[in-house]
Amino acid sequence: MVNHLLWHTELGELDIRKPDLGRPELPGLWELLLNDKRTPISRRQLQCGGICRAQGYVEWMHVYERQGQRIAAHEAKTAEKRHVSNESAEHQAYKERTVRVATEAGHRAEAEVRTKDGKVRSDVVVYGATDLPTGFEIQRSFEPEGAIRRRNKTSFDHGIVAAWHTDDAVMFNRNEVAWTRTDSNLPPRAIRDGKHLNIRGGYRYLEMEKCDERRARPCLTKKTGKCGKWHPVSSVRQISYDDFVRGVAAGEVVQAGVKEFRTTFHFWTTAVELERYEDTIGRSVRPEGPKPRKPASGSSDRDPTCRARPRIEIHRGPHLDWRASSHWAALDMPCRYCSGLTRLRDKDGRPSHKTCAEAQLGN
Repeated sequence: MVNHLLWHTELGELDIRKPDLGRPELPGLWELLLNDKRTPISRRQLQCGGICRAQGYVEWMHVYERQGQRIAAHEAKTAEKRHVSNESAEHQAYKERTVRVATEAGHRAEAEVRTKDGKVRSDVVVYGATDLPTGFEIQRSFEPEGAIRRRNKTSFDHGIVAAWHTDDAVMFNRNEVAWTRTDSNLPPRAIRDGKHLNIRGGYRYLEMEKCDERRARPCLTKKTGKCGKWHPVSSVRQISYDDFVRGVAAGEVVQAGVKEFRTTFHFWTTAVELERYEDTIGRSVRPEGPKPRKPASGSSDRDPTCRARPRIEIHRGPHLDWRASSHWAALDMPCRYCSGLTRLRDKDGRPSHKTCAEAQLGN
């Protein structure tokens, strides 16, 4: 990926695609930057204003021309790897469609959004009518269940409701998070601009059914017979991908976690049906947002773990300064004290190790 954005420490953002670099009030700015070749790169005040700056990295850059084309290059070649995208064309198409649909519906949407600490990077974040923004995660490649759960929890801890989407039936059937699925093997053009991109799973009806003689299935609680209470009944519901994005942004489509026997099923449903279900069971089944940290209640009654240690004084012996060339010889000779070979000479020109001579002074 070619980088076009620079960040000047005094002038701010510069765009090399524009003839005036986006600063019409400063004519000849490009020529001035181009001729500044004798100054070290780190002192030219030019940094990467693209992906590196967005991720919190300070990477120095320099500019030059090749065959009449403006080029901005990083001083550190390792920084170029951040500008290389490993995303497939299909992944990029899903992101572009999500941003377009949410924006046309009147909501702010951004692609490739990172939190300040860099622990969460969402494919698309939609700031809709709900209290928390929704982070759409397009997961086409395989990732273990544990990794998906950790990423999902980290998003909630940072105040982002993750909406996971895939076109892989195996990952969709794992049920560790609320997945949605579309058809696989769709070309990027159909994903980006196709009229019939439908959700094939993950969006369901949520109805309440009384457990009496009219119910065909056995009781979910007793596993046999009837209990006379109300139980949830879920079935697949059809919706287009565009309507799903609009519904999530407007707060009309929400996540649900419905427990049946010992398994909790995660899926998406309408806010009206989920409220009816929560009123019946008397508790919320929506994903919880970030929990505030509790302030410290006071100091502990125990002894402090940090204790002052007695100062340890190191007594050093005599020190000789043998840095002059007169203390060095080209020929190895036996030390006058230990008989070991050495090229060092004492002040009288006799062969001696420096440590041996210092030991003699200490005695």
